[in-house]
Formats: sequence, structure tokens, C-alpha cells
Amino acid sequence: MHNILIVDDSKTVLTVVESELTKQIDNITIYKALTKSEAEVLLKTISFHIAIVDVNLPDAPNGEAIDSVSAYNIPVVVLTGGVDNSLREIIFQKEIVEFISKNDINNITYAASVCKRILKNYETNVLVVEDSSTARMLLARQLKKLHINVLEAVNPIEAIKILEKNDVKISMVITDYEMPEMNGLDFTFYLRKTYRKDVLSIIALSAQNNSALSVKFLKYGANDFLYKPFTPEEFSVRISSNLELLDIFSENKEHSYRDFLTGMYNRRFFFESAETIIKKAHRNHSPLLVAMLDIDHFKLINDTYGHDIGDIAIKEVASILKQTVRSSDLISRFGGEEFCLLLENISIENARELLENIRAKFESNIIRCQKNTISYTVSIGAFYGDSSDIETIIKDADLNLYEAKENGRNRVVLKSPQFEAS
Repeated sequence: MHNILIVDDSKTVLTVVESELTKQIDNITIYKALTKSEAEVLLKTISFHIAIVDVNLPDAPNGEAIDSVSAYNIPVVVLTGGVDNSLREIIFQKEIVEFISKNDINNITYAASVCKRILKNYETNVLVVEDSSTARMLLARQLKKLHINVLEAVNPIEAIKILEKNDVKISMVITDYEMPEMNGLDFTFYLRKTYRKDVLSIIALSAQNNSALSVKFLKYGANDFLYKPFTPEEFSVRISSNLELLDIFSENKEHSYRDFLTGMYNRRFFFESAETIIKKAHRNHSPLLVAMLDIDHFKLINDTYGHDIGDIAIKEVASILKQTVRSSDLISRFGGEEFCLLLENISIENARELLENIRAKFESNIIRCQKNTISYTVSIGAFYGDSSDIETIIKDADLNLYEAKENGRNRVVLKSPQFEAS
């Protein structure tokens, strides 16, 4: 849950801003203050993640409330009904994120989107690659103003080591052009061999006023290019825009990996993720559990109650599996009434116990929907062992599922090359 503070002497503005924030951002608590004094009372007792502050307040006519909020290391979005150039310059000397006119509803919408971006920034990591300690410090300071977590490297070689460590997910690399050992252009080309544009954003910087260089950077895979010197405002806009694009890529990818009915991962995601998991397990000689689960007599449910009830039965499978397995385990709806599980770091004894527990939960489960009360069982076929081939594992689990069906359904058949068949 994130806490947001709005400070404005207009109750109408407070209401409009609050409405726009709740429309765009989930899991937030909003606090409102009409004056600087009211805001300071809240600041003493509540930890805020971001604040939207009016420049002109009855007890703070010249932006003093901005300083009060900034003193708590809270990112500030400034709202104003209009200021002269001298006051504008004073405000930009303060630690603010954005300066927005509140005279237009579209600007209020934009202010809410800025807040949404900042809240995401709390979990965003950016790597700055710059050999000049002064330039690196200035870039880091500007990023920290946006509440982005900053990692630093003095050259591309050090940056590559940081990226390969994989301790944290790095969303963006900001690289200078002229650096020792490897320049920014070669570094960008190197990174694009491993990281796609929708996974890692690269912003290149250079003091060379050379249009050919910017084109070359973009051809080599940079997402954006900035000539030095640039204003803090331009830098912030470019950073936020590129992070927003990453979010859009991520959201679209997430949708393509999700089953529309249950919200679980689909077959495509399962196979893409399973490849990585299985290769790692095979290298470590670590056994895996793959289980295929199928609703018994599902056609009868559809024929008796209709497809709407059949959909509810499928959703119930997703619900029970989510409640029973670990959050780190891979679960997927393969299609129809069939689901697949892939589990790491589990013993053969615990695998048997888990699958039997899942089977028993369905056996005792009753679904009440509309005027109907329905229950059903599931059959589970599973493979436990070490293999580098996902297709072979799935085939073995499927054969075991077929055996479970043939032997009366509502049962688990788990087999392993290292253990006796169940």
C-alpha cells in the first residue's frame, strides 16, 4: 500500500486530483491538506511515497510547502495555477519531480500518471555507466530524485559484471560514449546480443555534436540518445518515457502469456519457462516433478449443466492449485480441462504427498453455483526425475495420466526412472 499526500487550498482540486489518482493507481491511501500547516501535521505521523503540492497556499505563498515535503525525502509533483518566470526558476531549484499546471483536467491526468511512474520507480533499477565521477554523480542524483534505485559502473567491463551477477533486475542502462577499454557504441552492440529492447532499455549519452553518432547508436540497439549537456527536465522526461515503454512491453507480454478464463499461465509460457528450469536442473543433476492433471468426466459436466458451469469447474481447478502449491512453482492451463505443473526442489516423498493432497481436495470439494451443487474428481499423471528434454517429460506424464484414467480415475500415477512405479 502506498501513501500519497495532496496539498492544495482548493477543495475542488483536491477532489479532482484524488479521483484521478484512484482511477489510475491501485493500492493507495490518499491524505489531503488545505494548508502547509495541515500537511506538516500529516508528515510527522505518516510515511508518504509521493506528494502533489500546490505552489501558492494561504500560509505558504511562494512554494514553502515544497521544502517542507522535500525535507522528508518525499518526491514532489508541483501543481500551480500559473507563476511568473522568476518563481518558476526558484521552484526548479528545489527537489521536485515535475511542474504541472492545474488549470486543465488533462494536466491533472498527467500528474496522476507521473505519480504512478514514481511509485513504480521505487522497484526500478538503473545502471549508470560513466567514467567521469562528476558526470556519474550528477546522473545518479537526477535518477534518485525520481526515486529510482541506481547502480554505478566506471566502464562497460565493470557494467557487464554487474549485469551478469543477476542480483537484481536492471531495467535500464545509461551509457556514455567515450570510455576506456570499450566505448558506449560497442557496449550497446554487446548488450543487444543478450538483452532485447523490450527487456532492457539503453539510453546513450555523448558530448559529440554528431548526428551520425546518434543514428549509429540507434542502429546498434539503443532505445534513445541524448546530447550533452541536457536539462534535468529533458533527462527526466526521457527516462520516464523509456521506462513507460518497458512497462507497456511487459504488460502486453503478460497478457499473451495468460489464459483468458483462469488467469493462469498458458501453454506457451509453460514451455518457454520450462526450458530454462529443466536445463538448470539437468546441469545440477536435480530431479524435477512434472504432473498433468485432468478433470474426470468433464464432458458430462458440460452436457449436464452447460458450458457456463463447465467454465466455473475449470476456474475452481486454478483456485485449488494456487492454494496448494508454492508460489514459485510453475502451473499452466494446457487447454480444455487439462493443467500442467512443474516443480523444482522437491523430494519423491513430498511429491507423492502433494499430488495425493491435490487429488483429495478435489474429491471433497463441492461447488455451489446458481441452483446447482456439483462436485468432481481429477486424475493426475506425473513424472519424477532428471531429464533435459521437456517434450519427453510431458509425454511420460501424459502416459501416466492415461494410466490413471484407465484404472478408474480419481487417482495419482507417479513414476520415476529412479523409483518403483506407483
